[in-house]
Amino acid sequence: FEIFPSAFKLHFDNTNNMTEYEALLLGLEMARQKGIQNLKVQGDDELIVNQVRGIYQ
Repeated sequence: FEIFPSAFKLHFDNTNNMTEYEALLLGLEMARQKGIQNLKVQGDDELIVNQVRGIYQ
């Protein structure tokens, strides 16, 4: 597997949950731009994981 180090600045006030969610979205977008078709995403934040899985709205 490969790691692509990155840094992002969020230009709005946010909570830690918002920051983690935005980081996930940015990482997924970066993978899409690199043409990555198979990706394994792991997370330890129940709120973020369930949001992405569509359990929370």
